[in-house]
This record gives sequence, C-alpha cells and structure tokens, in this order.
Amino acid sequence: MSTKATIAYGDTFHCYHEVLDDSYVYLELEQVQFEASYNRVMVPIPVHIWEVIRQYPGIDLAWADKSDAEILDHVSQRVDDRIHNYEAAEPDRKGLVSLFGGLVFGKADNPRDDQIEQGVAHYQRLRQQQQQVKAAIADLQQAQRNPA
Repeated sequence: MSTKATIAYGDTFHCYHEVLDDSYVYLELEQVQFEASYNRVMVPIPVHIWEVIRQYPGIDLAWADKSDAEILDHVSQRVDDRIHNYEAAEPDRKGLVSLFGGLVFGKADNPRDDQIEQGVAHYQRLRQQQQQVKAAIADLQQAQRNPA
C-alpha cells in the first residue's frame, strides 16, 4: 500500500505528498538532468510539467484560522456521529466501525470525553502546523515584494 497522495502526474513526473506528512510536497522527475552537491539538488522542471503542476491547489489551510470553539464544535459533532454509527452498527461490524477515525479520535467505543479530548488535541496541532505554513508563505511573499 502506497502512502503517496498524488497531486499531479505524467509519464515522466510525479508530484505528491506523503499521507502523514503535511510538511513537504515531493516531485519525482525521470529522464531529466540534475545537479547535486552537498546540501543542494537542482532539477530543471520542464515547462509542460510545471504547467500541469501549477494548476493544482497547494496545502489545505482550512484550520489555520479556526478558533478553539470552532474546533470543539467540529470535534463534538464528529464524535457524536461516530458514537451513533458505532451504536447503530451490526454486532459483527462494530469492531470495524470503531476504527474509522481512530487516528484522530481513538476508538469509537472509548468514552465520549476521551474522544473529544483526543480530537481537539489533533485539530489544535493541525491548526498550529497550518499557521506555521501560512506564516512561512507570507514571509516568502513579503520577501518577493521587497527583495534585499
């Protein structure tokens, strides 16, 4: 099973991010020249590949500006939905249903407050990471407007 989430691809390139890594976007190019030295790799991106890649949106920053109250509301609703789906599931399906969303909230048969606490912590970490990315983007854009 691949952990690559494709952004764009073609015969000689693959632009993707790793499923659990929102810090980087990766670009694999085949049949192109490159230069490498200590701490540096330069890969000329063919224009036709660049034109395909730039049509795709960047990282999702939807959580960067969410308040703690908005996060709590979202998590509470999701947890309540998970608990409802778990309780409504056939007995032989409960184990599988309990695992959906488990990386964010824990198992659906855990206490509601525990799921909410785990979910809020997840979305607060996500918000912090997105705020850092948003700030880095703003810094780069400012540097482009005001070159040294």
